[in-house]
Amino acid sequence: MWLAVAPSRVASVGNALARHEEIVFAAATTGPTNLQATAICQDMPAFYRYVTERLSQLDGVERIESAPVLKHVKQMGSIR
Repeated sequence: MWLAVAPSRVASVGNALARHEEIVFAAATTGPTNLQATAICQDMPAFYRYVTERLSQLDGVERIESAPVLKHVKQMGSIR
């Protein structure tokens, strides 16, 4: 997900995301959105609830864009 957050709220929203069990990655970025986050939810209804009931309620979140993963084709990892 890409979040547009009020600049004065980036740190507090980032800290809140770090405490959400659904979030497995979060980072501050630059550009039209200033936070990026990866969430893992049980299914699309759970993702919808997470976005509408928790994420969108954080003070400073102005816009949320998401792109559900349709198929995982590669992941980097350590070589054994």
